[in-house]
Amino acid sequence: MFHLLTRLLYRLTRRLSWHNLLVLLLLQAGGSWLLLSLAGEQELTSPSVFFYYNAVVISTVGFGDYSPVTDAGRWSVALFQIPFGLLVFGSFIGKLTQTLVTWVRRGMSGKANYSHLSGHTLLFGWNGVQTERIVDLLLADSASHSQEILLCVTQEMEHPFPEKTAVKFARLHSFTDPDELARVGLASASRVLVDGEDDDQTLTTSLALSAKAAPDAHLCAWFTEASKAELLRLHCPNVEVSSSKEAEILVRSLQDPGASLIQEQIFSTLLGPTLYRIQVPQSAGELVYGRLLNTFKQEHNATLLGVSSQASGQDIELNPAGDTRVIGGSFLYYISPERLQSAQISWE
Repeated sequence: MFHLLTRLLYRLTRRLSWHNLLVLLLLQAGGSWLLLSLAGEQELTSPSVFFYYNAVVISTVGFGDYSPVTDAGRWSVALFQIPFGLLVFGSFIGKLTQTLVTWVRRGMSGKANYSHLSGHTLLFGWNGVQTERIVDLLLADSASHSQEILLCVTQEMEHPFPEKTAVKFARLHSFTDPDELARVGLASASRVLVDGEDDDQTLTTSLALSAKAAPDAHLCAWFTEASKAELLRLHCPNVEVSSSKEAEILVRSLQDPGASLIQEQIFSTLLGPTLYRIQVPQSAGELVYGRLLNTFKQEHNATLLGVSSQASGQDIELNPAGDTRVIGGSFLYYISPERLQSAQISWE
């Protein structure tokens, strides 16, 4: 019997809107107040007392420091206020629970709307262990601590990282649909990474995103085939394209043992010193690379690797001469145990 009542209440609350629930609450309160007034329960009908008294009666099925004193008042409470009040209160609890469950499930199933996000990181594509590794590396970097990460997939799956509160989840019908891209806040994202199921998906997704992303957003895409990476590089210069360098790494490891271990360490935020980038303040004027090299090493135990005048790093110069001039606004690449902030460095 209890099970049948529970199922009936669930079906009712599932179809019951918050607007209709409010109407029921007003009818219950108004009807109870009217019956008590007609019964001569003057002590219970003042606004402040009635609100408190009615809330106690319908939520605990009992009386606090107020109760009806007339026979008519008791009959009104027994036949109308308590039964109707229990129905309304039970419906409210059921509706609230249903709303909370729906809200949680929307986040888990990837149906939530994230268009309100700003400055977040978008990850397009799910590749199992590789995607998990990308998420872990992003979370380990201090630059991601103040940013939310939104994982976007097209597969039928639920949130793979529910325990990671900084990682949101969105399941899209297509990576190129304008409405879906608006739902994940592409126009306000600061960083976008595309790692599709295959190179074809990565290429089409990158082409769509490059035209709709914010002008100052940084876009990256990963390819297995160098030919498709070059194709995207030609058509979308605002996308930083990476492809497999397996042959180069194998040769370096063969000729210079340990070279692959260096690569693993400088690209991982989870293991030892890592490769970072920092922008020289515009107010710094003109600096000398050799002096910066000494400053980074002596004051921060960091090693400078190179400099670039472009945000994309297209003109990066590795290991430049010590007398190379570095102007304000340039970008320095360095290896350090942790990411440095501009305010920590003496730009003199």
